[in-house]
Amino acid sequence: MSSGLDSLFLHSDVSTTTPGDDASVNVPDDALILSSTSSSSTPVFRPGHLDSSAASINSAVLVSSPCDAYNASCSGYSAFLSPDEKSRLLDQLYNVLLNGNRIDLLSKLPYEIATYILHFVDMNSLAKVALISRAWNQFARDNEVWKAVFLYQNQWRIRQPSPKRTLPLNWKMLCHDRKELEHRWKSVPRRTTLPGHKDSVYCIQFDTSKIVTGSRDRTIKFWDLHTLKCTHTLKGHSQSVLCLQFDDKIMVSGSSDNTIIVWDMETHQPTARLHGHTAGVLDVCFDDQYIVSCSKDATIKVWDIHTKVLLKTMMGHHGPVNAVQLHKGQVVSASGDGLVKLWNVSTGLCVRDFIGHERGLACVQFDGETIVSGSNDKTIRVWEASTGKCLKVLTGHDNLVRTLHFDQNRIISGSYDHTVKVWDMKTGECTLDLKNGHVSWVFDVQFSASRIVSTSQDRNILVWDFGVDLDTRLFI
Repeated sequence: MSSGLDSLFLHSDVSTTTPGDDASVNVPDDALILSSTSSSSTPVFRPGHLDSSAASINSAVLVSSPCDAYNASCSGYSAFLSPDEKSRLLDQLYNVLLNGNRIDLLSKLPYEIATYILHFVDMNSLAKVALISRAWNQFARDNEVWKAVFLYQNQWRIRQPSPKRTLPLNWKMLCHDRKELEHRWKSVPRRTTLPGHKDSVYCIQFDTSKIVTGSRDRTIKFWDLHTLKCTHTLKGHSQSVLCLQFDDKIMVSGSSDNTIIVWDMETHQPTARLHGHTAGVLDVCFDDQYIVSCSKDATIKVWDIHTKVLLKTMMGHHGPVNAVQLHKGQVVSASGDGLVKLWNVSTGLCVRDFIGHERGLACVQFDGETIVSGSNDKTIRVWEASTGKCLKVLTGHDNLVRTLHFDQNRIISGSYDHTVKVWDMKTGECTLDLKNGHVSWVFDVQFSASRIVSTSQDRNILVWDFGVDLDTRLFI
């Protein structure tokens, strides 16, 4: 194994060390019973409280979401009661119905209204409701109730079900599986190693069916996500494959050979080779208009994705540009000069600098609102894109933060300290430390709702699977 590093370059003026050469009564059996404890002291329940609260609900959120709005965020859906208030309310109802004068409130209502009220009840409280009576158990098993729990209360998301699907989604089961999956993210999951590359594995991307990796051995490999077997090996670059991105139609890869190759995802053949950088291409990204690349030559280049013509070169960094991200006409870049920059693609001008890291930057991610960056100062910073304000500084790695990936809930990072760490996006707390997987520098990570895939200088690809024995196909 070579110890050289093709894919990362940290400017010597910023970093005192420089990497190598390339950088879950009687009820039915299927009732979901979740452990819960009734409060020993609860306030007096006045039915008028619920009426008043319900009257305040915006009518717009009473309508069930259409299929194409499964993933819409409805954060105001149950904002009229806090979680503690809702829990105390259900505890009081539970105690009154079991221990006091039994007034069956829900059973006197039309079925639709009774079940609608339960749309505002959390998973643990629904377990209490199911134990009240057979009628209440029936209400608590209603599919639309569990749909509300999944989509609105927890704001979990799912993929659009296939048009060929004939059976309705079982939202209760989806809630059960997703809750179990979230619990598993607190402990080390099952790990599988994918051997096959002959040298360091620099880059990774995966979707619901495949993993694609690029290596210092000059190849790109395709792996079946379910069998974890290599299905194709692509050759085209004359030096290390440092970066790649793909969608359903094309893949774009960048190399130490200074070139970018555009590949057809169906035939796995090159369709274009882009020349223009004068040093290794360290990162690439694209959308339906542009291909954006960055290089050791300190430039960012923008190419027309259809004609493959070079449109502009953006200059402003004073060191190698190690990472770029493209989102709706804006590019964020991270450089060895210690700066994160936000660019307007149309004008080619720098909009804003993000200053705070003390040494060179290795990685950056951008979703249009939030920027997350990793540095040789061993920290991860979370930035507000619109203002440049640093929102959080995450510490815990013992070496350069080489790679990261984030969504609304988590940040996953990989470091030269050989570890992969999971962070809570909201609190900045490190919730899981995967430190017994790789035996050398971690170069790239990507994750989904149920997996982390990481690559390393140790030539291995590790698949960390939190969803073993769960049906996670629809989860995002």
